[in-house]
Amino acid sequence: MSKKYLFLSFLIALSFSCSEQKPDSFEEEFSNEWELVILDSIQVDYLADVRDGIFNNGIGLTKDIGSTTLIKFDSIGKILTKKQYPKEGPGTVLWLETLVEHKGEFFGTTSFNNIYHFDADLNLKESLEMPFLGEARGGAYNRRNVAVWNEKLLLWYPGRNGISPYIDYFYRDYPLLELFDLKTKSSKAVVIAPPTSKYSTDDFFNQPDLNFTIENDSLYLTFSNESLLHIYTLGDSNKWQRSIDFNPVDFKLTPGQKTPVTYQESMKMKEAQIHGIYSDSNNIIVSYHGGIDSDTLNNNLKERENFCRYPEFQKNYLKIYRHGYGWSNDVIIPSKIKIILNIESVDKPFYALRNDEYIGEEQDYITFYKLQLVQK
Repeated sequence: MSKKYLFLSFLIALSFSCSEQKPDSFEEEFSNEWELVILDSIQVDYLADVRDGIFNNGIGLTKDIGSTTLIKFDSIGKILTKKQYPKEGPGTVLWLETLVEHKGEFFGTTSFNNIYHFDADLNLKESLEMPFLGEARGGAYNRRNVAVWNEKLLLWYPGRNGISPYIDYFYRDYPLLELFDLKTKSSKAVVIAPPTSKYSTDDFFNQPDLNFTIENDSLYLTFSNESLLHIYTLGDSNKWQRSIDFNPVDFKLTPGQKTPVTYQESMKMKEAQIHGIYSDSNNIIVSYHGGIDSDTLNNNLKERENFCRYPEFQKNYLKIYRHGYGWSNDVIIPSKIKIILNIESVDKPFYALRNDEYIGEEQDYITFYKLQLVQK
């Protein structure tokens, strides 16, 4: 083969190599700086004490904490279905906590025993029983602690073998989640705390809440008062892969100690807390608040009449992890936004409950903001 031919072949190969390097031009166009924009608001003609809910595929679902009532509404606020369930007898629904949508139907978890399965019109299809009684008490509002994977429910439901999540070193020594098979109605314990977590150490910390999301076969899990995102591969082994610090700009924490944290010690300050974690095929989104230090808490907010002023001192944020690009800026969430129902994708609008108490308005309906993350 002649040197001239070899040189020509080299040039052709080089031209193909250069033409495939599209990410360089994409990187110039892509910005990982974001802001949160309020696009609109919708009113749902129902008055209730709403603490949590979901919004998927154009459909919202929320519940009244004071009754066993579910409300299904659309993206313009129209109520599609309202169901109130009995507290005893056939069709009973009790202690309903976290909700999740799956193929147009809904599942609702409890801390004690049942998983409720509702059809698209919120009729109770079945009440699934966990194989043991739950030991969690007083679930947190609007947590991301149930998800569907391969026709199984991955959920926070401690209590296997009667083990309470409130014993010393529970998070270090015992599996964290249950994987409930919807076909066989059986459950197995999965996922242990990774070695990177402070909950794998011998120190004591405040009781955390767990938040997680699943994207394909990857589980992204957080302890609420720790700035790490723990990544697992779901499957036969459910192995931990790595942990990533999301480096929040504002995340006040109580340091670990050698003895269990008492209630009085836990109330000296308001710790930072992860509210939820969301995902799409390219991004992980974390929502959190930065907490309130002890001086501010004791000097400004210790009296009950000042409790409504918490949003003045406690800032809320979103932060986005773009695969291949890392973490975004910390996006401020306005204080008039109370809870985010869900974020399906950074490219889609999403909905959040308005904080009427903070803005000082009393209405006879519920207001949700329509929000959008926008690249700067």
